[in-house]
Amino acid sequence: MKLLARAALPVVAGVFLLAGCTSAQNGTATPANSESAAPTSDSSSTADPGSATTTALEPCTLLTAADVSPYSTFGDAEEKKLGGARTCGYENKTTTASEEGMTITAAIRDDVPLDAVVDTGGGIKDLQVNGRKAKEASSTAPLGCTVALGVGDKARVDVNVTSVNTVERACQLAEDVATKIVEPRLPKG
Repeated sequence: MKLLARAALPVVAGVFLLAGCTSAQNGTATPANSESAAPTSDSSSTADPGSATTTALEPCTLLTAADVSPYSTFGDAEEKKLGGARTCGYENKTTTASEEGMTITAAIRDDVPLDAVVDTGGGIKDLQVNGRKAKEASSTAPLGCTVALGVGDKARVDVNVTSVNTVERACQLAEDVATKIVEPRLPKG
């Protein structure tokens, strides 16, 4: 029973962290059917930077099992809709109580701008990720960190890391995943 409770804790923590990242939004996000990865920079470079959107993106193409494998041993991707976000998350497989738990999630928010990031207890910090405007919000209850990447004027993609041993480690990992993996796959703007 303790193992089941321990396995469920990172998922519950991730849900609370994701839920705290934005206010409620009306409407339904509907992803476009797409087998390809994020648009290349050529397809969006001529568009008005404020008009870039996330509707054609799929969360598990932004964050794949191969992408997260250097950080730990993870279970299969869990893709779902959580609040107004389309998410893809990976929870690491721990075998002992002394191992660091970890959940890494990419959350696409089609209709929630970067300025709507909510302080979840640790303040909000402005960042630049590969030249893109971003914000970082951290929390100690549940323990985790979100790096939100602005996409155009009306959307963003959040990289969430929860259930690690410290907030500093969560933010370090979230920044690393956002910089090396997720941001390069986003449309420019």
